[in-house]
Amino acid sequence: MGRRITGVVVMRFVKRVIVFFLWVISGVFVFSVLFLLIGLVAAMRHSGKGEDVSLGAIKTEHAVALVELKGEILSSDSFRKSLNKAVDEKQIKAIVVRIDSPGGSVGAAQEIHRLIKDADAQKPVICSLGNTAASGGIYAAVGCRKIVANPGTLTGSIGVIFMMPNFESIMGQLGLQMNVIKSGRFKDTGTPFRQMDTEDRALLQGIVEQSYEQFLRTVADGRRLDINSVRGFADGRIILGEEALKNGLVDELGGVDRAAKLALEQTGDMEKPELIPVKKPSGFAAFLSAIEESETAKWFNALGHARLLYQSYF
Repeated sequence: MGRRITGVVVMRFVKRVIVFFLWVISGVFVFSVLFLLIGLVAAMRHSGKGEDVSLGAIKTEHAVALVELKGEILSSDSFRKSLNKAVDEKQIKAIVVRIDSPGGSVGAAQEIHRLIKDADAQKPVICSLGNTAASGGIYAAVGCRKIVANPGTLTGSIGVIFMMPNFESIMGQLGLQMNVIKSGRFKDTGTPFRQMDTEDRALLQGIVEQSYEQFLRTVADGRRLDINSVRGFADGRIILGEEALKNGLVDELGGVDRAAKLALEQTGDMEKPELIPVKKPSGFAAFLSAIEESETAKWFNALGHARLLYQSYF
């Protein structure tokens, strides 16, 4: 009986070890493919073939560029290239930034907000909110001169969330543990390999509160609102575009065409605008470009790390 129990325990341990190493091998394979693709893209770029972004043909004196901010905000790199293209093109008179994003990383959202404000100092920039422009999406939008939303746009979600995984129980089941040597009490705060304690939580809660106050100030300044009035609906709740108009988060209800008209009017041009989209690589080229800009790699990397987010989960 004793030998049988010992054999069962050994077999369970061997199975766990095999599963663990299969995961490791799979991870190594995935990242090897990613690095191979990154090298391929670098070689393509080095050959000087093609541009990252381009503008369509401009056949009018009433051209308004359309720059898109779509999906989770992980990096400002791609958006910067598109916005700079619109700013640098002399035939473009104004810019519409079309936002369809639930938000994302705090630092990237803040940088996109600054990019929009800098662009607006050179040409009028109007934001058009699509299906969703929440949390980091609305943070970016308040950098625009004016904001246009659809009545049913999901927006708001003003707030901050700190998310981090915890692998302690999984490692315990595998009989594994992490040995840590650190220089200070909080150096491994946020690690996925141990539970968060009271002091860790207090430290991170302070960071969340500080980032939240930054969010409030940015919205209040950008929309010329009293910060306490913003605080009244800035509890993370999602609101519709119609409610956002009542709260002063947006200026008008309408679509991208109305935003383009409004943008052109800011230049004194009352004619009908022609929207000129800033084009990005499509298909496989777009996938390679995303890897080169590290957005895909950052997404994979973020899965195992603590993340400070202006993000909605609707």
